[in-house]
Amino acid sequence: MSLPTYNNWSPVNSAAAQQLTTLTNSPGVVYPVGTNALPDSLQRMPGVCSYFVSGYLQPQAVPHGFTAIGEMLVARVESVTTKNYNYLVAVNSGGVMHIAGPYKGVGHHVVPGGEVNVSSLFGQTPLGPRGSV
Repeated sequence: MSLPTYNNWSPVNSAAAQQLTTLTNSPGVVYPVGTNALPDSLQRMPGVCSYFVSGYLQPQAVPHGFTAIGEMLVARVESVTTKNYNYLVAVNSGGVMHIAGPYKGVGHHVVPGGEVNVSSLFGQTPLGPRGSV
């Protein structure tokens, strides 16, 4: 898993950016968010059922002038399997919020009856546990 390149970052619409800014200001806490607050680029993802956000305890500088401030987890249902996708949340040098991903880690597929602690699904991006969400 490698760090995102400049072209891997997608800008976040202002309504979603406002929500993400609020929720990443309390680092280390995982917040559930309504799927209606997903960034525009993820609104078309089929079967989305859950969305979570957590801020990093220490923001991480990443290439191309971005600072990663947290992560998002988007869960969707396909057939009977839940699929979890991680995204980095960052701001660029101009203060515009962006996301990069999806990243798939342990817990990407959860079968019916399987239970997963949502917090354990964070830290599965190229930054790994360094952000300590």
